[in-house]
Amino acid sequence: MSAPSLNKTINFPENMRSAHELILMAKNGKKGNHAGQSYALPAFNVTTYDGVQAACEAFETLGSSGVLAFSNSALKHFGHGDAILGLETIHEIVKFRAKKSSVQIATHLDHGDNIGEHGRKVIRGAIEMFTSVMADNSTDHANKCATSLKVNMDATREVVELAHPKGVSVEGELGVLAGVEDEDTHSEISTYTDPIELKDFLTNTGVLLLAPTIGTMHGPNKGKPGDKVKLNIELAHECLKIANEINNEIIFVAHGASTLYPQVVEYAIKNLNTLGLNNDLETWKNFVGTDWDQIKGLIGAGFCKINTDTENRQTYLSALIGAIAQTSSKVDIRYYEKTTYKALVDSYIQKLIMAGNYGVWHEPKINVSEFKFNLNV
Repeated sequence: MSAPSLNKTINFPENMRSAHELILMAKNGKKGNHAGQSYALPAFNVTTYDGVQAACEAFETLGSSGVLAFSNSALKHFGHGDAILGLETIHEIVKFRAKKSSVQIATHLDHGDNIGEHGRKVIRGAIEMFTSVMADNSTDHANKCATSLKVNMDATREVVELAHPKGVSVEGELGVLAGVEDEDTHSEISTYTDPIELKDFLTNTGVLLLAPTIGTMHGPNKGKPGDKVKLNIELAHECLKIANEINNEIIFVAHGASTLYPQVVEYAIKNLNTLGLNNDLETWKNFVGTDWDQIKGLIGAGFCKINTDTENRQTYLSALIGAIAQTSSKVDIRYYEKTTYKALVDSYIQKLIMAGNYGVWHEPKINVSEFKFNLNV
């Protein structure tokens, strides 16, 4: 029996849609009433209330489609240790914020686990409150190995059967991505996606969003300093051909795809020197991101959802270091929050422009070609 199709007749809260609907528009190059070149939706992993507001401001500034992604650890943060409370809290906040928005927004559970008891509970809660969920059943963390194809397919198919009838899109993962994203998402191993397994996985699970592993990596250290991350673009195109033969509405997702902005690193290092915090200089110098030219190559291979987290954390921290270096005695938290908030907004705007995700719902409110992302301003 085939997996249930995604129910596209569901009405989500005002100005909210499934992630798949928004990303499919990007794959088809749809902006307004026109269709052109494919673009991508950066899915911003959000961990603070300011992050939600900053991302929404960036979406509205550019007329972009928006994807707000929340990991299990982020939900625990919002819920003061209780992921379900965090889920309920952030659902209400985003629903309220979207109602006042000029664009369309999706909420996405990142790296949901349908194998462990806690993970299953969170996924089921997210199906009721979010517009998209990830069922990442690719890794057996206890034994530090990939799960079997059957276990991965069965666990993912179960989520599709629960979510698709409710209009909630499902993202699966095939292969294992190495690196550390946060306390709940990490792996010491990495495996490329097997094209033969890919066909079975897509056919049997019915997912419309899939994260294949083609060389990206979670975390701030994606390689050796001075080296460029090399992605397997050839494998990406091979996977796309297989996916399109099954269903051309299947879209790929790039995890571990944060870039590294040199000006952010330079700004942090300059201000760390000012503060005399020289012990942290090497850490900043050793950060390695994924080269954007490589990511652009993935967009042409059907990767129209680009997960983005580390670069925004770096931007926030760099801006905070700068604010403290300029004045560390201002007894007004709002001063520092305004600084980090503006940095986040500009970081989000930068990535949206790079991905071509602007002018989708209305004309940008700024001149895109003249935008400059600079923490010194």
